[in-house]
Amino acid sequence: CCKTRPKPVTGILILVIFGFAAISWWRLLKGKELARKAAAASCREHGLVLIDDTVMLESIQLRKEDPTGAWGLRYCFSFARNGVPRKGGIVLVSPGRYPTVIIETDNGQLIDQK
Repeated sequence: CCKTRPKPVTGILILVIFGFAAISWWRLLKGKELARKAAAASCREHGLVLIDDTVMLESIQLRKEDPTGAWGLRYCFSFARNGVPRKGGIVLVSPGRYPTVIIETDNGQLIDQK
């Protein structure tokens, strides 16, 4: 006889959750594209090749653990030098800062901020 209707607050809460999820997803995509461009530019600058022209989200970094003291999204990538594939590159994308690219080489770290 009587059907219960969802309360308006429930609908608004669901809308807010979906909105937050959509904004987070969009920001992750923008961060990945920014990280890919920064990694590609650093690799070109140092005579390296960005393998598969891609970066992968490694973590969401909330503490200042890296050499630059940044927090934000941490992406990793692989590169090749003289045709030899290597791993060891990361890109840190932080709000309000240029991406920081850190490339591990045999001679130490190369740190670029673009």
